[in-house]
Amino acid sequence: MITCVGPIFLDRVVKIDRFPEKPIKMVANGLEKRLGGPAPVASFAISSLGGNAEFIGRFGSDDAADFLKSEFIKSGIPTHKSITVQDAQTSQSHIFEDKKGERMLAVFNEDKLINEKTMPTFDFSIGQSYLVDTNWIEAAHYVAVHCQNNKLNCVVDLDNFSNSALLEEVVNLSSHPIFSEIGLNRYTNNKPIIEALKSLYQSNPKFYAVTLGSKGVYWIDNGEIFHCDSPLVEVKETNGAGDVFHGAFAHFITTKPIQEAIELATATASLKCTMIGGINNLPNSNDVAEFSNKLQPSRKI
Repeated sequence: MITCVGPIFLDRVVKIDRFPEKPIKMVANGLEKRLGGPAPVASFAISSLGGNAEFIGRFGSDDAADFLKSEFIKSGIPTHKSITVQDAQTSQSHIFEDKKGERMLAVFNEDKLINEKTMPTFDFSIGQSYLVDTNWIEAAHYVAVHCQNNKLNCVVDLDNFSNSALLEEVVNLSSHPIFSEIGLNRYTNNKPIIEALKSLYQSNPKFYAVTLGSKGVYWIDNGEIFHCDSPLVEVKETNGAGDVFHGAFAHFITTKPIQEAIELATATASLKCTMIGGINNLPNSNDVAEFSNKLQPSRKI
């Protein structure tokens, strides 16, 4: 079982032709309501690839929570260990997305929801793996500590975070911390990619990775730096691609070596960018196996 832990959002997607150069009134081409959030989307990616996933997060007690839980039920992904905060609003995001798949996003979190301190019940028995989003830093830290104590995989999504002592411990304790480019810049004070990875490894020698969207993935392992290119695809939707990468990596790393897991996760995320429909249209294992043949081999830097 791969347990995905983090905030969950009701995404309200507004489809537009293109982003204006200045604020103007626009006509939308479509409106969609979707499940969103790095950890929950990752759980759907794992399930689509044939893995066994569950989600643990914090829900409000509103219609948005009912909708989100119904999405998990349809896909057979358990959420029963999650926390429901009474009289709180579930987190929401409003996303403007153009025809190229690029997006602008605004997030709302109610204080009552994100200040809820109740810690869910977690299972750290043999065979468990975890994927955590550091935007629920208390839970991410709790999981990272216990995963290290029990020698379990803990994949960490390090994107839009605030630097803190707890966050630094999560990075140091987890087995597979994976930064976005923005996240790595923030954590290492804007060091260049290669220098940043070397610096992290020197302070705590283990695996680190950074995802760069269309520029692929860099990672360091056993003191050596590698790069996996992203293949050229016809992009239809980029929203959630990073979340899909993390979920796919968490799935493949349970049975594959690091390089193969990264290459397969890259293929999964790239395929996701060619698909429209969010969690309702994600690559399966057959799609990824066929598409991965189009990847250029990773190379050592």
